[in-house]
Amino acid sequence: MRKQSKNKLYDKKMNKKKIIVTGGSGDLGRALIPKLVSDGFNCISISKKSSRNKLVKNIKCDITNFRRLNLVINKFKPDIIIHLAGLTGNIACETNPKKAFLTNVFGTLNILKSSIKLKPKIIFISTGEIYGKTKNKVNENALPKPVNVYGITKMLSENLILNYSTNCKTPAIILRFSYCYDENFTKRGFSLMFKKAIRGEKIQVFGGDQILDLLHFNDAVHAILKSITYNKTEIFNIGSGKAQSLISIINKLKKIMNNDINYDILPYRGFEVRTCKLNINKAKKNLKFKPSIKLDDILRMMVSKWS
Repeated sequence: MRKQSKNKLYDKKMNKKKIIVTGGSGDLGRALIPKLVSDGFNCISISKKSSRNKLVKNIKCDITNFRRLNLVINKFKPDIIIHLAGLTGNIACETNPKKAFLTNVFGTLNILKSSIKLKPKIIFISTGEIYGKTKNKVNENALPKPVNVYGITKMLSENLILNYSTNCKTPAIILRFSYCYDENFTKRGFSLMFKKAIRGEKIQVFGGDQILDLLHFNDAVHAILKSITYNKTEIFNIGSGKAQSLISIINKLKKIMNNDINYDILPYRGFEVRTCKLNINKAKKNLKFKPSIKLDDILRMMVSKWS
C-alpha cells in the first residue's frame, strides 16, 4: 500500500488548511479521511447518514437541504471542499432519475451557493462515463456525450463547478474517475461481483466484452491528495491506465482461484457504457499522479480473504 510523507507533499501552511469532505461516510470518504488526518489537515465530514469514523467530526447533513448545508459550510469556513457526495451507480440513477438530479445536480448547486462568500477551492469527483460510448482512449478534450442519467448529472455538475470557478476566481479541480474497486468495500459494483464469484455464488455478467479501466481506492485517494496542492482550474482523467475486458478479468480470477466461476452472460442494458479507456497522461504530468495498485495483486488478496 502507498505511503506518503506529509513533509514531502505539503508545507506547513498547507497543513493548516481546513477541509470539508462531503459524503465522508461513503466508501471513498472512509478511505480518504484517514489520509487527510494523518497528513495533518483540519477536516470535517458532511454525510446524509451517520458515520462510524471517529477520526473527524461528522455532521449529519443532506446536501439537498440548502439551509442546513449553508449553515455548516459558513460556520466551519473551509479552504477546500472535497465533494464526494451523490447518488452513484447506473442502476440507482436509472431507477430514480429524479433523486439522481436532486442529489447530484441540485446538491452540487447548494454547495456552490453556500460557498460564494468564502470561495473555497472545490475538488469534485466526476466519472469517465461522461464521455459516453467511445472506442478508443479518450483525453480531457473529448466532448462529453453521456448516455445514462449518472453521466448526465455529472456533466451538469461539472458545468456548475466551472462557472463557480470562473465567477469566484477560485480553483476547481474535476477528477473523472474510471470504475473504482477495493477489497475492503464490497457492497456493490465490481468489488461485490468479485466477492460473490470467489464465494462460489452465481453472478450475472451483462455483455462481458466491455472494456474496463479499474481504479483501486488507494490510487483514487492518491489523486485527490495530489489535487490539494494543485491551484489551477483543470479537468483530469484518473484511472489505472490499463483497460481490459470484463471476461478477461473473470478469467484471471478463475486462474487465481484455480476453480470455475458460475456466471450467466446477459444482454447489455441500454444505459451501460461498453468502453471506458481513459488517457491519464495529463494527470501524470500535471498532478504527478502515478497509479501503483495492480489488479492482479488485489484479485489474489480477495481470493485469500474471501475463499
